Amino acid sequence: MSQDIMALLEKLPKNLAAEVRESIDSRGLGAADARILGRAYVKQVDVAIARWDRGPELILSTKAMSSSFGKNLSNRFEEAYGDAANLRGRYPLAAVGFGFVQRGTIVRDEPGAFARTIDMMRKLRDRGDGHGYTTTALVLVDWDDEDPAGTARLVEEQVPDDLGVAQFMKTLIATILEATPIDEHVRVRELYENRFIPLEESRGPLGDS
Repeated sequence: MSQDIMALLEKLPKNLAAEVRESIDSRGLGAADARILGRAYVKQVDVAIARWDRGPELILSTKAMSSSFGKNLSNRFEEAYGDAANLRGRYPLAAVGFGFVQRGTIVRDEPGAFARTIDMMRKLRDRGDGHGYTTTALVLVDWDDEDPAGTARLVEEQVPDDLGVAQFMKTLIATILEATPIDEHVRVRELYENRFIPLEESRGPLGDS
């Protein structure tokens, strides 16, 4: 549920808050598709953190590919670059990330396509013109087609460190913190910077500060 709605519910009498929450849930207003208006078109993304008084702070998009890598790779990256320009064009301060999931068989079966994947994942990043992604991540997964459980495993050893999930999350967090005042996301800052910050979290227009 939206942080703003939660803040409103906290200020209402208990019985009224329960009625409002039930109404929100029954109408499907508490959760919705993350549809973000970009510079040129509305884009449905996979993860978004936003508040009505500041707009999106975090926008994540993902794509997946499990076969026909060389055949479809160019189309995937054309779509991804267009989405980056669309979102960054309207929200230049937001942390905009792109995660690409591929089946690990690409390393063995189509090494040329895998080399192109690594190269393009790096080229999708912002080079200072404000059009690329804040950061990108490549995730390789594999599974046994004969396994009835369909158990998947990560193939982390084949992914370069600069395209790994660890740097991806670190860059996104750092970008959000750099773009907001120190009294926003206080607890996150304390954990990220490993220090105590003698400030209370700003609650925005619905809060006391």
